[in-house]
Formats: sequence, structure tokens, C-alpha cells
Amino acid sequence: MAANTAIFDMNETTLDLAPVRALVDQHLGAAGGFTVWFQRLLQLSMATTSTSSGFKEFGALARDAFEAVAATATDEPADDAFGSVAAAIAGIKPFPEVPAAMERLKEAGWTLIALTNSGQAMVDGQVENSGMAHLFDHVLSVESVQTYKPAAAPYEFAISTAGCDPAEAWMVACHDWDLAGARAVGLQTAFIERPHMSYAPTWPDAGLSVADFTALADALTS
Repeated sequence: MAANTAIFDMNETTLDLAPVRALVDQHLGAAGGFTVWFQRLLQLSMATTSTSSGFKEFGALARDAFEAVAATATDEPADDAFGSVAAAIAGIKPFPEVPAAMERLKEAGWTLIALTNSGQAMVDGQVENSGMAHLFDHVLSVESVQTYKPAAAPYEFAISTAGCDPAEAWMVACHDWDLAGARAVGLQTAFIERPHMSYAPTWPDAGLSVADFTALADALTS
């Protein structure tokens, strides 16, 4: 394939949020647990962008979402329960197949970029702690453009950083809304079929839809 830049969403796509899911379910299970909390977090990030109400770092929004969901629970979580959730987020690891698949892409000459709604300090720590720092040519946060995905600015920032045309890059994510944002600025799209994820018929099909990063590397290097 002609494209040689891959831009990776991090949370739930590259990094496994299972430990965070278990912890949030423990604290907020009666109020819908992880699913409701993460949806509320995404809702807040998109709403602050679409209403131009001012950028607030993703970690702070995550706490706001946690507190908002906790307020609907019959049993309130322990004091500063979110502190343990934040620590778990900082320590999440890649899905098992991710490092080897990314090594293959790297060896094949691909430029690999992380693009996340998480804050810069958070994603830098996650990448370093997971032993993947050598795999990424650039680790980017929307914090740099003060705008959350799926608005155009984060994807345009990644393309500018890569120094390529949008059509020469793939956006890789397990979130259909993320790929919709990427597609809108001309990127090619690859959907990773992670557990709990689905691709809504609202959107045109992704260019690729694969089970994991191994299958992604197979497709992009064929």
C-alpha cells in the first residue's frame, strides 16, 4: 500500500483499559459502571469542544465524569475513589499483540504516531512505562491544539507533524466516532474490533476492519 504513516488512538485501541474497567465497575457498578462513566467522559470532551466552552484537560474531565456518575448512585463510592482510577489509567499496558505488530510496521518503514485525547504527561508516561517509547516516532496529545477528537484539529496536527498528505496516512482506532473524524479530513481508516466495541451503520465502512494489531500489520504490509 502507498501510505506509510499510521496514527494510533491509545485508550482502548492500543492500551487495554480492562483494569480500569474493573475498578470503575467496583466503585460505580450501581450507576452503570465503566460503560456509563466512559461514555460520560467522551460526552464531556465532545460537548466542551462543540460549545467552545474552554478546553479542560482529559484527566480533569475524567474526574468530573466520575463525580457526575457517582451522584446518580444509591451508594456513594469511597472518598477519593477516583484517585485509584487515575492511578490505574496511568499504569495501563498495551494489548498483548500490540508491541510485536508495531515492531513489524516499524521495520517495514512505517511512521508510527500516537494521537490521544489524554493529556501529554499522561500519554508520555503510559508509553514509557509500557516499553513502547522506541516504537513511536511522535506521541501527540490533543492538549497541543486544545481541541478534542473527533474535531478536525487533532488529525490535522498529526498530519502536519508527520509531514504527509492525509491520504498517505491511516487512522487506527476501535471507536467509530474517532474514525469518522479522521475520515472527514481525508485520512484512511482502520477499525480494530476490540471487545465491547462496534461500528455503527451511521458511518461509511472503514477502509479496514480487523480483529487486532497482528491482522492490521498483515494488511498494511501486504
